[in-house]
Amino acid sequence: MERLNETLKTEFSIAAAALKNRLKDRPGKERLRDLIEKNGVGRFHRSRKMTNDELAPFSEKGGIAGVDGSTNNTAGTFPYVITVQQALAMSTAAKEEIYRTAVLCPLFMGESMDEAEYIERVKSSLATLEAMAALEAAEKLKPAVLLIDGSLVRLKIEAKSLWEELKKSAIDRGILLVGVVEGITTKIISSALRESLPETMKEASDWELLFGALDEGEGLEIVPTGLKEGFRTVFMRTSADPKPIGIDLLEEQCEYAELVESLIFTLTPRDSRGIPLWLDLVDKKVKLSDALLEGLLKTYLGEDYSEFLTPKRAKRSL
Repeated sequence: MERLNETLKTEFSIAAAALKNRLKDRPGKERLRDLIEKNGVGRFHRSRKMTNDELAPFSEKGGIAGVDGSTNNTAGTFPYVITVQQALAMSTAAKEEIYRTAVLCPLFMGESMDEAEYIERVKSSLATLEAMAALEAAEKLKPAVLLIDGSLVRLKIEAKSLWEELKKSAIDRGILLVGVVEGITTKIISSALRESLPETMKEASDWELLFGALDEGEGLEIVPTGLKEGFRTVFMRTSADPKPIGIDLLEEQCEYAELVESLIFTLTPRDSRGIPLWLDLVDKKVKLSDALLEGLLKTYLGEDYSEFLTPKRAKRSL
């Protein structure tokens, strides 16, 4: 280990102790499940792997489509930055791939904005691209199930102009619209159990409390609250990974919750991080790499201008 000064080691040990104490304060598996059930927070139930015969109707009705998006930025300092984005929709039952793309730069957007405003614009732009790809997939590919990488609530908030159209299209066509959330940030459980949790866990995230508390194939369907009005939320362990994922469903399609859970459980490899394989394939294909951006910069800006955008930290040699 590199030599560290004593002050740094002392402060690091204090931070590590704080992490340990928080982890020790987590309710045990049985205690947490008991609190959740007694307080009416949600309902636990198990899913199972579906047979080929049970999966066949999904193929016959248009297959399963996945939608994901990707954002990457050039290495320049604001406002000398270019953001490249794309969203992709792919179906298991069709060869056609639907791409939606955007290029943003603070210097050509026609209005003055600071860096924080630009970041928000970038987030909204990506959500809009994903909603556009999803809407086109619903209309052209007509899948039985449309899996969105991320929360449906995010699309409702950040792609307002398209959300109602996407929702209506899915409902009218009988397409199950499902959000699959890898990074859960909600605090629904801790909010409901606040009085029963230790002080250090009163603001705990749902994934933190449920880590290791669900068996493989088990889900926790949350009782509807005002926090996610219009949606049903399920937290589920879909693989050997003890960290749960989140599943969002439209309230209008909540009767299909258990079917969707079993489908996602079936489509997820046991040794994976818990995301359905088809979404992982879409994620891999839609990714915008640093090498791609560097190539675009050199092609369209030339070496001299590309050099201008390269920050000094990227030139460190020690």
